Amino acid sequence: MAESFRFSPRRNRADEVAWRSWGKEAFDEAASRDLPILLCLTASWCRWCQHMDETTYSDEGVIDIINRNFIPIRADADREPHVADRYVTAGWPTNAFLTPTGEVLWSGTYAGPEQLASMAESVHTAWAAKRAELGAEIERRRKALETSRARSTAFGLVRREPADDVLAAIIDSFDARNGGFGTSPKFPNGDAIELLLAQDSDAGARRIAVQTLDGMLAGELWDHIEGGFHRYALNTDWTKPQLEKLLAVNAMQLRTYATASAVLDRADWRETAVRIVDWVNGTLLQRHGLWAGSQAADAEYFTNDVDARRGTPEPFIDETVYTSANAAWIRALADAGSRLGVQAWVQEAAARLQQMLDTMAAPDGLLYHFQAPGSEPQLPILLTDILEAARACISVAQAVGNNEWLMRARSFATLIERRFWAAEGGFYDRVRSDHDVGVLRYRDRPFEANADTARLLLDLAHATGERSYRALAERALAVIAPQAGRFGINGAAFALAVHAYFEPPTRIFVVGDGEVADALFAAAHRLPVADRRIWKLPQGGRIGTLQLAIKDKPCAYVSGRKGAAAPVFEPGALADALANAS
Repeated sequence: MAESFRFSPRRNRADEVAWRSWGKEAFDEAASRDLPILLCLTASWCRWCQHMDETTYSDEGVIDIINRNFIPIRADADREPHVADRYVTAGWPTNAFLTPTGEVLWSGTYAGPEQLASMAESVHTAWAAKRAELGAEIERRRKALETSRARSTAFGLVRREPADDVLAAIIDSFDARNGGFGTSPKFPNGDAIELLLAQDSDAGARRIAVQTLDGMLAGELWDHIEGGFHRYALNTDWTKPQLEKLLAVNAMQLRTYATASAVLDRADWRETAVRIVDWVNGTLLQRHGLWAGSQAADAEYFTNDVDARRGTPEPFIDETVYTSANAAWIRALADAGSRLGVQAWVQEAAARLQQMLDTMAAPDGLLYHFQAPGSEPQLPILLTDILEAARACISVAQAVGNNEWLMRARSFATLIERRFWAAEGGFYDRVRSDHDVGVLRYRDRPFEANADTARLLLDLAHATGERSYRALAERALAVIAPQAGRFGINGAAFALAVHAYFEPPTRIFVVGDGEVADALFAAAHRLPVADRRIWKLPQGGRIGTLQLAIKDKPCAYVSGRKGAAAPVFEPGALADALANAS
């Protein structure tokens, strides 16, 4: 029903299109009526999506053509990311004409009323008059796709070279004038910065990270008035931003600036991190305690100065709670709070993580993807929700020194292996459901999600000493490694996973209880190390299968590339132990 969809908050007639939800029912109707499908992928934060509602989908002729000749389906990019991932074309909105089985006949982005009406008439005519030709081409594409997917994946060894190629691509694409990578548009890329900061013996790599972080702040990607980052910039000098602000993007930027501030001792970046938290909590935090997904783009508002903004209505807030985005923000709060010594952030992260897991819990241990205001949570099928929740558990465990959260992460890892692992290797993006129509009938093993899952498993292996995690990560990395070359800078998560596979991060285990153990734990978090993991263990020093030597008083063990340093009993000695181990 139209009332279940979200349209532009300004006046429009888009609800007069007889939209259906993505799912088996709509596709069955298209097949039974022998009509093609018009799929509209939209996002609540996207100004061009809203503009299309206000113009094209409010045009009486367009409404009539669509309702007479097509089965219109409307899917939300945030609420149904698995659909968007498969069909998005060149950005938002995406409008795609499909066969009743979901193959694409034509796809594009924003279209005015005359353009969409003309294309709709052309598709309708071709569907009626050239069915044989269209059918032959669709069948050829279908067989090629199925043949490709049917090929068994050859398992091989995980090698450094593909990860080295990703790092080389990042360095080669660096914009020495403005910071960032490539020309335009310019996107923030937290994984790339993390990878560069991890090259602690490479001054050139760190210089690239510094210039990129400074460049983003100098341009217009950063909202200098209210704080918070916009999604990306259209110009190479970080100007002319796409003005929406997303919780997930600001979570990434919080982790990036907090880490860089702690490692490189930059007070201005610390202030940036503080202002990100202030903006998110001031704008997106909801009364129930979790965070809304986004603030919409609004040129009239964001291009105004301080005084003019006070007299302009604030942009639309999508109050939907998204598990993956909230988990990413909680992870960022925990990491940033522990790096910068802001215990209020750490405590908030732990409290909200528990609340989110309770609120979004679904049958069989899965998590619902989203909860709209006043509604029950929905869509318990996506890997990204379980993965981000597990990563948040690990960050909170390290920040608060409570390994019960590590046990939660291990439970999620077991669930990921049981429900998402593919027999041919790698992890599927979702479990089977009635959403498996159109091209979603072919299950996907996304590159970045598999890289991030491998990183999660390697974190668990390094923390617990359990080899099964490493073995599973190895198989996932071996499956996706052949794809790394075509991802370039977007392969940074993969490179970080391979880096962790061959060279475990600096690990600091604080053993014992009481004031001395607490002081060692706090000092460990202050060490200027980009790639490190910090665990607090009770007296006895056991975590998983990992058993540390038992001492008669609290101590810390530092393990790095050179092996493990002698146990440390004083916080002031941690820096020397780190130098000896690294």
